[in-house]
Amino acid sequence: MSKKLFQRNLGRTDRIIRLIIGVLALGAWYFGAVAGIIAIVIGVAAIMLIGTSAAASCPLNSVANINTMSQKEREENDAKGISYQKK
Repeated sequence: MSKKLFQRNLGRTDRIIRLIIGVLALGAWYFGAVAGIIAIVIGVAAIMLIGTSAAASCPLNSVANINTMSQKEREENDAKGISYQKK
């Protein structure tokens, strides 16, 4: 089960969207657009979004058996020998 949690399951589009939202949220936290408990929650969420984007793996997607990779990305990963979560 734990090996399945760390296999790639995020496609390029999903990774880009997570990265953009994470950077914007981190910027809002850093520049003080939010304060208090909300700032802490947004900061943690931003770090999680950026981390999952960098790793191309989301544990919640693994548990829900969701893989946002396109067929082309799966074929590219197969050719490179990169492990990814199969549906």
